[in-house]
Amino acid sequence: DYPKRKTPIEFSFLNVQKYVTVLQLPAGYTVSAMPSGKTYKNEVWGFELKYEQRNNQLILTQQFENDHLLLAPEKFQDWNKVLENLFPAYKETISLSKK
Repeated sequence: DYPKRKTPIEFSFLNVQKYVTVLQLPAGYTVSAMPSGKTYKNEVWGFELKYEQRNNQLILTQQFENDHLLLAPEKFQDWNKVLENLFPAYKETISLSKK
């Protein structure tokens, strides 16, 4: 809604959300390219994306931290700055190659 929104956004609680996605590599395939991951945090909120390979699994860990109960309009630009860093990271790809 930025820059149209003029009223604060209220959150019920401060939180840290963590999501773990596991990709089982198909037999005969290996990871040939994997994103390095990304971290970005400012005074409003932030995220960390971390990729790792363990045995025949590729693991993506996403963690998001919200540090405010009330987000005032003057902080909307900081909120969107995090999104500007997050969305390109979502477009990165993983490549698998046949062994």
